[in-house]
Amino acid sequence: MLDPLVLDFCKSDVADIGGLERSEFICAEEGRFEMRAYPGPDSANNIGTVHGGFLLALADMAGTGVADTYGFQNTTMSLTANFLRPGLVDDEYFEVVGTVVHKGRRSVVSDVEIARPDGKILVKATCTVALFETRIGEA
Repeated sequence: MLDPLVLDFCKSDVADIGGLERSEFICAEEGRFEMRAYPGPDSANNIGTVHGGFLLALADMAGTGVADTYGFQNTTMSLTANFLRPGLVDDEYFEVVGTVVHKGRRSVVSDVEIARPDGKILVKATCTVALFETRIGEA
């Protein structure tokens, strides 16, 4: 049986993560997508740093966003990430940049970096996205 203190800590792992609504589009060109996210206390985990799920969601947004630049509807096939340092809830913002490293007929592979305003990288991710035949805006 778990110690009640440990059990309570485990229960606090289930977080109601917010903050994605404060994300904003910065710019895009074919093969590159940039956005900015503003963390806060609602994007924290139970130890007071930005929740990894928040950061992974940002990586996914940039990975599919950069695939969007080719004009086809798409969906994530895989997302892998390396967390290099913690994001802090009092960081002013995070720069999120997706850059295509390979475009095939049916898929796009991109590198995504999430960094603090001082340029220190928090997350390096690789996102593989399936491209559909349907163009963006078509039914």
